[in-house]
Amino acid sequence: MTNGQKPLVRPTKIYLPTPEFAPRVAVVPKKSVPSGYWENLEATNPYSFELVMRDIIPCEGDCTDLATPVGRERLDIMISRGIYEYHREPAYYVYRVADGQRTQTGIVAEIDASAYDRGLLKRHEHTRQDAEDKLVDALRNVQANSYPMCMTYRSAGINALIDRLTTEEPLIDYLGGDGVRQSVWKIATGEAVAELEACLESIEALYITDGHHRAAAGAALARETAAAHPEATGNEPFNYVMGVIYPAQQLKLVEYNRLVADLAGLTEVEFVQKVSERLDVERLHTDNPEDAEPTEPGTFGMHVGNKWYRLTVPAELVDADDPYRSLDVVLLNNLILGPILGISDPRTSERLDYIPGTVPLEYVASRESEGAFFVVYPTSIEQVAAVADHGLVMPPKSTWFLPKITSGLFVRLLD
Repeated sequence: MTNGQKPLVRPTKIYLPTPEFAPRVAVVPKKSVPSGYWENLEATNPYSFELVMRDIIPCEGDCTDLATPVGRERLDIMISRGIYEYHREPAYYVYRVADGQRTQTGIVAEIDASAYDRGLLKRHEHTRQDAEDKLVDALRNVQANSYPMCMTYRSAGINALIDRLTTEEPLIDYLGGDGVRQSVWKIATGEAVAELEACLESIEALYITDGHHRAAAGAALARETAAAHPEATGNEPFNYVMGVIYPAQQLKLVEYNRLVADLAGLTEVEFVQKVSERLDVERLHTDNPEDAEPTEPGTFGMHVGNKWYRLTVPAELVDADDPYRSLDVVLLNNLILGPILGISDPRTSERLDYIPGTVPLEYVASRESEGAFFVVYPTSIEQVAAVADHGLVMPPKSTWFLPKITSGLFVRLLD
């Protein structure tokens, strides 16, 4: 799809680490690091892209203020030392991540930053202004995209093409220490480019699956830079952001389960009774948590008082025409967490903890003593798109996509 002569998606000029350095450069970004982390990383792997972004990763505890370069200065040093190779001709890239259980293969390209403001880059989560501002500062200082936002779209036309493109030898292919294989192919010439662009031009809108803050920050910096350059045409690098586009059919979300610290003053019997007044409750005479895993939307597993239960939402309480209120995480909030357990705002409650579905259920259940643990059926990509299409946002921790992509594997300069 184009806006006049400006494409929504276009090929990109990119820096890729050389194959021998890629495993040492690319990382899955951390939310924080412990004291001593940076000193150890400098000593053991000075090529890690984390060290480029060191200033925006919080350090917990007593952290040394290192004198070594960070930000754009460090990136330039890595480029000058041959850690990165510049691919100066605009191209598309196929990027595959596979963790042994899930495989996702998408197209890395540039996305029109103004699509975020025009509603063509659709979101389903709120962004926090403080986090957005922090990312804008990082983009402004480094003048580079290094962590593609992840998106999807409603079309199957690209799947067969991707299958053909990945039969060739990849530019980069390695198994990381986290057990995730990273593979990259380049699409720069021939009929494949024309066929790919025909598929991309048919896309009416893109849906953000991971990277809402990256998208918001990229759009904000584009507005800021364009205002300072009134002569700009709209096609400059700063007017685009880097993303990886996955076919919706490949994406499978992982659930975020809910752990509540207490029963809001209720006894176990009182709590189960109140739940049974709203949902159908079945006591499961089992010690196997897998028996409580929900197998369809509208059902939950519940662990309380060292007992497992299966909860089913009565059909009359589910409005299938309302993409937001029919979400399982919303039903859980509206039927149990709010009215029974007194959690009025799931975004801020200190009594509520979100547990990724990759954490073994038996481990989480062992932590629950005075509260309750709820196992949630995963949100579907169709639900994500429906919520975004209606201009709505999901509750916190409604979606989680695996495997995670890396930062620093693709670097695109904005200047």
